[in-house]
Amino acid sequence: MERITLPSGAWVELRDPATLRRGDRKSALRMVPISEDAELTLATQLEMADGVFAVMITGWSYDLPLPVTAASLELLPMEDGAALEEHPSIEAAHKLIFPEQAKKTPEQLADPASPTEPSAG
Repeated sequence: MERITLPSGAWVELRDPATLRRGDRKSALRMVPISEDAELTLATQLEMADGVFAVMITGWSYDLPLPVTAASLELLPMEDGAALEEHPSIEAAHKLIFPEQAKKTPEQLADPASPTEPSAG
């Protein structure tokens, strides 16, 4: 377990991404409220991050319940949420839970209608 201090001074304990299991992926995906054929919204990236946070955070100093749902995460300071999203353990977990995103180029991520793999010209 890794403890990190966030910009607000609060701390968060993260599990090792190597300990993630298939059930953790399912739990994280449940926090993204869209079906496979639905269009992405501006909030989709944050919902995906919430799913990763929910399976990665094992303890924290906030006076809030641990984030098994998005409710506690929505009360975090903006700078703490951003710092968590950029933490290497969270990024590694995100790639494991959402591998299809890891295959996309930055241009494809900016355009949700773009295919996962670049087309051959």
